[in-house]
Amino acid sequence: MKKVILMLTVGATFMLGSCASTNVAKSQMETGKEVRGAWTLSDVSYAGLANQQVQGNVKVTESVASVFDMAKPECFVGSTWNLVQNNKTGTYTFNTADSACPSGTAKIIWNIVEEGTTTYFTFKDVTGIKAKQNTAGYKLRVDQLSATNMTLVQDVSVDGKIAQVYYTFQR
Repeated sequence: MKKVILMLTVGATFMLGSCASTNVAKSQMETGKEVRGAWTLSDVSYAGLANQQVQGNVKVTESVASVFDMAKPECFVGSTWNLVQNNKTGTYTFNTADSACPSGTAKIIWNIVEEGTTTYFTFKDVTGIKAKQNTAGYKLRVDQLSATNMTLVQDVSVDGKIAQVYYTFQR
């Protein structure tokens, strides 16, 4: 009798665990569907440090010198991001006239990751290489997501303080 009760308890635990992981997978899949498609990065803003706040002799917009190991955040304003959901590939293309900013298109691999109640957009640059050759990537918190707007947040270190860069996208 004890063995039967033990087996039923283990079976019930297994079934409940299976249902919980299915819900997470469905949630990630739905978020991925909402993220897919073409987006334009329309605005970059900051929290934790004001845009015009001076740290030493440097404005915060100059302190956040590079994001995604590529360029200053403002260089990404106007960039177009195309995200393919079925194979998690995509591109982003710089569309700025600023000569201090890079030009061209970068290839990326992206994903939606849920950690507890927080959803993250992760990606890594795979321009000119195989995805497995680049083990480093970027993790941005999904702050807001709708059919027409998306806001991603990146934590950055500025003069020993943690600040946030907000990237606002529109379709």
